[in-house]
Amino acid sequence: MRRSKIILIALLALLPNLLIGQDTIRLADLYAQMEQWSKIYRISSANDSVFSYKKANIKSNYLPSLDFNAEATWQSDVTSINIPVPNISVPSPDKDNYKVTVDVTQLIWDGGATRSKINMEEKAHLMDQTKVESEIYGLKEKVSKLYFGLISIDIALEQLKVMAGELDNRIDELTASVKAGVVLESSLNMLKAERLRLEQSIDANRAQRSQIVSTIYSLTGVKIDTNDVVVVPNLPIPNQDGCLRPDYKLFDLQNTYLSAANQALNAKRLPKLAAFARAGYGKPGLNMLSNEFNTFAIVGARLSWNIWDWNSTSRERQTLKIQQNIVNYRKATYNDNCSAQIAASLEQINSLDKQIQKDEQIVQLLEKAVRESASQLKNGAITSSSYISDFNSLLRAKIEMSLRNVKRSQEVVNLYFILGLSVNE
Repeated sequence: MRRSKIILIALLALLPNLLIGQDTIRLADLYAQMEQWSKIYRISSANDSVFSYKKANIKSNYLPSLDFNAEATWQSDVTSINIPVPNISVPSPDKDNYKVTVDVTQLIWDGGATRSKINMEEKAHLMDQTKVESEIYGLKEKVSKLYFGLISIDIALEQLKVMAGELDNRIDELTASVKAGVVLESSLNMLKAERLRLEQSIDANRAQRSQIVSTIYSLTGVKIDTNDVVVVPNLPIPNQDGCLRPDYKLFDLQNTYLSAANQALNAKRLPKLAAFARAGYGKPGLNMLSNEFNTFAIVGARLSWNIWDWNSTSRERQTLKIQQNIVNYRKATYNDNCSAQIAASLEQINSLDKQIQKDEQIVQLLEKAVRESASQLKNGAITSSSYISDFNSLLRAKIEMSLRNVKRSQEVVNLYFILGLSVNE
């Protein structure tokens, strides 16, 4: 509850500057805008088109094939009959031959080879889409880091501005004391120098903010103005039931692809049956003893079966088995790393919770000390150096407490990314 109040107070401090022309920026909104802006999202639809064409090409195996052939040959010798037969003259074929044919082949059964190719192509398509999801996931993680970097800078800027205003008040008070002769002018000058240092820090943070805003725009197309409210996500700690990241999903898809490839090998070893028809025109036709141009036609069926491939299929199957083992090894390693990251993230969140509780106590004590120092400085009881030391301690403590709250929120979002869960805030 205290942590939520601190974040709320830090954001409410921005309200006086945000009442005009302000927009509310959320991390989930940036993700949604990425879908419209980033070209990487277009790869998915392109992959769908490629898969559609490949699948259509493979399915064409079921359709009849039509081939046109033309051939002209000359041979050095021809078959002739030299046995004399009374009253019968056997002509000798010409040495030149001409033939034009149209062949039609229709697949009847291929042992499931075409179906296996389609199955493999479907699995390959899913892997391609998952790789794109993984790239998108990486971009979201990058946007998340930039987003929290922006929040951290905004909080630091607001704290610097508040403390600059506080320092201005002290300068005004000390100016009056200098005129009254209660405080030396050197003490006033030290406060003014410290005020200039604060202005330097504000300028540096503004420059860094501008760089982050530009990078976020390049990734999402969202322009974040200085008056926009950047909301800190307030997500609950999720259940650690398992990893759903696209990278993890890819391992299972790789295994299913290799299984499909193994089934394709089985289909490859089965016989194939096809019907065919040939129509042609040539010299000679089907009568090899004729020297005239004639039409001809042939119809039939063809069975082909590669009964021996010199163990090529067996070696391919062993290769697939080794590849599956490699995928399983990588999956186990990834699972171990994921578990370690989850444990580290939870430990970091618990550590930040404890540190934030201490931050609240530190800020309360330092606020009291600065109030006392301000009163003593006004009355000339202490030097400006002592007051600046207390002032800077409080400034650092407030910034550290605010940034630790942001860091905790970022760590929870990081845990969501480790687990592959959606960030909806």
